[in-house]
Amino acid sequence: MNMQQMIQAMNKVQRQYEKDKKVLDDKSFEYTANGVVTVTLKGDYSMFGISFADPDVLKEDPEMVSDLIKLAYDGAKALIDKANDELVEKYQKNAAGGLPF
Repeated sequence: MNMQQMIQAMNKVQRQYEKDKKVLDDKSFEYTANGVVTVTLKGDYSMFGISFADPDVLKEDPEMVSDLIKLAYDGAKALIDKANDELVEKYQKNAAGGLPF
């Protein structure tokens, strides 16, 4: 494979990665903390929604709700981080010679 072909192959891989990354960014990731609060994030980390199993919990213990929202956000973020890591790993393994691009 000559240099031109290698560059074309890498460009093709990069375009496919960008498409896959866009799909990941548009995907929803949901995490529920203690069965009370559910946070939904998009793959780009934007918050898409928050829901409560029992809305009365908002009145009962606002500090706990705040903690659960943080916990649920962190859980959803960890799911996105894992999906991003898996995507990058997939392309690094397929890159020429295993080198990252």
